[in-house]
Amino acid sequence: MEINFTKTLSKALENKNISEVAREVGMSRNLLQEWTKSRRAPSLKNIEHIKKLADYLGLSLEELLIGKADKKVISSVSFSDEGREYKLVIERTK
Repeated sequence: MEINFTKTLSKALENKNISEVAREVGMSRNLLQEWTKSRRAPSLKNIEHIKKLADYLGLSLEELLIGKADKKVISSVSFSDEGREYKLVIERTK
């Protein structure tokens, strides 16, 4: 199984402001930029940032780290109710 994190991340961030995304996710702009430029690989110590980034981009953790082809998220919303977390994702499958 190949890790395509940088490729998937760069594509997902293509039309987004890295500083704004980093602020929304709660991580440093420098770390996010290093990930997009392949200067630094994700590690387990950053798993919370990776998960928040995946959620922000409407991707699963697996999709962000490994990359799954031919799936386009059209819309994604997360919410909680009575202490439970929910995520609704609309995606193009073909």
